[in-house]
Amino acid sequence: MIKIKTSTRRATPQDGERISAIYNQGIKGRMATFETRLRTPKEQESWLEENQQRPAVVSIIDETIVGFAYAGEYRSRPCYKGVGEFSIYIDGKYRKLGIGKELLLSLIEEAEKLGYWKLVSRIFDFNDASRNLCKSCGFREVGIYQKHGKLDGSWIDCVIVEKLITENLD
Repeated sequence: MIKIKTSTRRATPQDGERISAIYNQGIKGRMATFETRLRTPKEQESWLEENQQRPAVVSIIDETIVGFAYAGEYRSRPCYKGVGEFSIYIDGKYRKLGIGKELLLSLIEEAEKLGYWKLVSRIFDFNDASRNLCKSCGFREVGIYQKHGKLDGSWIDCVIVEKLITENLD
């Protein structure tokens, strides 16, 4: 694996243009989301503005955002306030360079600072890269949602992953 100098930082609304471009690659690639509607930079800027209290990070190479990770609200009930449902997207030109691991570890750190005690996600069962990434960062697979949703007319099973942030458990 080639090692490239990267940095991570908290995402800001000004990152909306690059984040929408990367997310739209993910939508078109059909490997990581059931979403089919492409996002505009303005939509991503607004989402980031409205969710500044949530963990969201970007990875940067030579002043260019090459990936992002965020944790949205898991459920609206107060008992789940410290649980975040996360996603990671990497620009196709920068995959398989270790950026996903850097982003996920940075997201965990950001979630810990914000008081989260757990991160969860659902991964398409055939997305081995994401499953391996999560395992390498201490996530465990806890089950499978069978036929969780249809994408392009086909049923997809999703693997459920979770990681406890033990520093925030009382």
